[in-house]
Amino acid sequence: MTALRDSSYYFKTAEIISVGTELLIGQTVDTNAHFLSGQLTELGISTYRHTVVGDNESRLEKAIRLALEDNDLVITTGGLGPTRDDLTSAVVAHIAGVSLVKDTAVDDELKRRYSDKSRFDFSFYPTIPEGATVFMNDNGTAPGSLIIFLQSDQRKAILMLPGPPDEMKPMFLKYVTQAMEPFCRYRFIHRYVRLTGIGESSAERLVRDLIDQQDDVTIAPYASPGEVVIRVSQRLDLNSDVDLTAAVIEILCDRLGEYIFEVGPRSLEQVLFDLLEQKQATCAFAESCTAGLASAILASVPGVSGVFIGSIISYSNQMKHKLLGVSQEILTVEGSVSESCARAMAAGCREKTGADFALSFTGIAGPSGGSDDQPVGTVWIACSGDQKTKAVEFHFNGNRERIRKLAVYAGFNLLRRSLLDL
Repeated sequence: MTALRDSSYYFKTAEIISVGTELLIGQTVDTNAHFLSGQLTELGISTYRHTVVGDNESRLEKAIRLALEDNDLVITTGGLGPTRDDLTSAVVAHIAGVSLVKDTAVDDELKRRYSDKSRFDFSFYPTIPEGATVFMNDNGTAPGSLIIFLQSDQRKAILMLPGPPDEMKPMFLKYVTQAMEPFCRYRFIHRYVRLTGIGESSAERLVRDLIDQQDDVTIAPYASPGEVVIRVSQRLDLNSDVDLTAAVIEILCDRLGEYIFEVGPRSLEQVLFDLLEQKQATCAFAESCTAGLASAILASVPGVSGVFIGSIISYSNQMKHKLLGVSQEILTVEGSVSESCARAMAAGCREKTGADFALSFTGIAGPSGGSDDQPVGTVWIACSGDQKTKAVEFHFNGNRERIRKLAVYAGFNLLRRSLLDL
């Protein structure tokens, strides 16, 4: 096999191989694959598979050869340092059928940067597969490289990157992206329809026919606590294809409109913040079962101090009565987990803080405290505004933290809908 530098073909799919025994034993988390998958998507390259291999020469070679069978491009991270377990360069050179050589520009830069010869010996390190495009490492000693070569009369490419994320990421963004663009014929378009108040299975059922019929445009729902996201994607040929995602988004909006809070990248808390700013309105929270979680999530949005006054954490009945003015009659007769208590908490919070809108949360997060009439996961949420107070009962499933988080996002959505008069 002969090393080639050729831009007459394109990278369509790639496999990411993370090298290092520390990844396999759980000592280090592999964040590189996550980062690189996102970058490949931006370049229009589909990530075919993630692989993790320990510091073993034969296993690494086997993994790379297998990846080359399925992909145009293989990306390795790790195994490029000066120690004995850094084998990637040698393995890649062997697979490509070339020698390992020194790069003059890299050597000169490293000797200038690390002049203490008692600590840094660059007489044998680093070496690069002959004919490869070299990428300088501005934050370490191991350069990256991209080699293109023939394998069974097909052009293949291997991109080697350093393992430490604080070296790999800057290198990729500064040097590698530009070098890879000539090999990228496609671009991915990803659009996101964000829903709340509906589960993943229910949302999928409403668009099942679209998923079954997908072709050029793909539709994929996935869920996290309090949110379902439907990703609409299309791979565009830069020379000919037309963006077809807008028509699919329109159909999704027609079918799922009552649950949609965003078509785009914003989270529910960001949407709520932007809406409060737009309406020039303020909010405050009275939190029992959520115990400050709603405040923490909303306060994660930069600039929220302009719309969020604060919260009252009234976990006990005593605090509900003392701080929010919930009557002893409500607490004794109807109980703290009731519509009347939620309404009184919201009204009391609004009165005490002077906020335009107040949300209250009271419920049973578990794992104990439930009953046949009020099982764990029962939560009352109320929103008090200028015109009216609305209270809704929810029944959430899951562990304590999941129930609390679901309650927060249900409350955010209740406030969002109140701001929009929905």
